[in-house]
Amino acid sequence: MTVANYSQLRTDKIRPLAELLPLDTPLSMMVDPSNVCNFKCVFCPTGDHDALARVQRPVGMMTLELFRKIVDDLAAFPQPLQVLHLYKDGEPLVNKQLEAMVACAKASGRVKRVELTTNGSLLTPQRAEGLIRAGLDGLRVSIYALDDAGYRDVAQTRTRFETIRHHVQELHRLKLALRPDFHIHVKTIDTGFTESQRAYFHGTFRPIADTVFIDSLVKWYDSEVRDISGMLKPELNLYGQKAQPRRVCAEPFMKLVVNFNGAVSVCCVDWSLGTVVGDVSREPLRDIWLGEPLRTMRLAQLRGCREDYEACRNCQYPKSLPAVANLDAEVGRLLAAYEPAAAAAG
Repeated sequence: MTVANYSQLRTDKIRPLAELLPLDTPLSMMVDPSNVCNFKCVFCPTGDHDALARVQRPVGMMTLELFRKIVDDLAAFPQPLQVLHLYKDGEPLVNKQLEAMVACAKASGRVKRVELTTNGSLLTPQRAEGLIRAGLDGLRVSIYALDDAGYRDVAQTRTRFETIRHHVQELHRLKLALRPDFHIHVKTIDTGFTESQRAYFHGTFRPIADTVFIDSLVKWYDSEVRDISGMLKPELNLYGQKAQPRRVCAEPFMKLVVNFNGAVSVCCVDWSLGTVVGDVSREPLRDIWLGEPLRTMRLAQLRGCREDYEACRNCQYPKSLPAVANLDAEVGRLLAAYEPAAAAAG
């Protein structure tokens, strides 16, 4: 099973995740080069300084030394990672070592694909060429508005829409010149678009991207200072499909998330670092993947005790995941597989 992103999990050709569990190797891993961002999007906690202060989230960028340790740790897994995502809470291009990180991961032979998500504002032609030459396999550009006023309102930045469009156009030119199989995905979030705005988005980016998509906005943190209720469509998942309630979140069963400081959490939307299960700066990744804290969290999910973890208590993200990541029907079998006796026998 090759999982480059959740858009692949939407296809009928992918085996259900439940059939693959338990995994001896994570399907994917997310590593955050920087949890600092140059945007302050109204729906994102990274720009909500009150929320960050409330949970006392640390701020910083990952060192190249720590990243190399992470890549070295991958050698202990029986299988290579299907995909390494270089992003989480911040803007990865803020980190000047990003190209070196990509090159390190690709040279290791322990990662099949390396992908990156960026807001596009810092994606100059020079950075884009450096990333492609370093071996990056795919890049996703998040578009937050369709004009300058929208960027001021939604991302609270003076970055111009035309600047980002131009960066994507130059990225596409470099792709054609240097590596035709490099994948460019451009996405935006439906903040109440009209049909003409949807048509404008597709018309602008389809000629200079391999795939384009309009995501639904999913509420994944509680803000005391920002009202985003007008942007939410709670009946829809990330892909504009009807959202289905989930007992079990699939995230702890299929991926690891390494924050900028080495703290390992289980979910891409754990902005508060409330699901930390280890520290890769002091522990091997494989020990964390097979360790007691993560197994305990998986069992809590399967037993319907997600609320035991404050970071998971009111999270709406599980119901936004695609159908092939639904584990609810396999709870009994998975409980037996992850129970202490079964884990010890394995």
